[in-house]
Amino acid sequence: MSGTWFKIFKLGELLLSLNYLPSAGRLNVDVIRAKQLLQTDVSQGSDPFVKIQLVHGLKLVKTKKTSFLRGTIDPFYNESFSFKVPQEELENASLVFTVFGHNMKSSNDFIGRIVIGQYSSGPSESNHWRRMLNTHRTAVEQWHSLRSRAECDRVSPASLEVT
Repeated sequence: MSGTWFKIFKLGELLLSLNYLPSAGRLNVDVIRAKQLLQTDVSQGSDPFVKIQLVHGLKLVKTKKTSFLRGTIDPFYNESFSFKVPQEELENASLVFTVFGHNMKSSNDFIGRIVIGQYSSGPSESNHWRRMLNTHRTAVEQWHSLRSRAECDRVSPASLEVT
């Protein structure tokens, strides 16, 4: 299959930074920015936000959200989130990042998703998690290509646990 097919259906990219503080048992997540997000509103761009969900094993533990930024497909968030994850539970943790277009009239529009952690949605996500685990107390930044809900659900059981 040619590479152009993927470009047509590209959902966008997300720049994330992860670090773990073992002494505090805190997993810190920075949602830095996104680029070239799939446009959900033709008239005014998208109003994208990111939902971050911590899944332990196959149980949803915590949900947090960025603010939504009006009329852009290239949002800068620079928002930080912290999750309490004891070190002995870290290997069973997954973070599900879902990008939505904010929609006041109906339910929010799904743009894309990735999963990082125990049930990562791909090699790039697994690599980011491993790098973070190997460099405690140091922020590890990486771009990720968003995936469809169906693809994440197929490869990551954690994706099935969130909305």
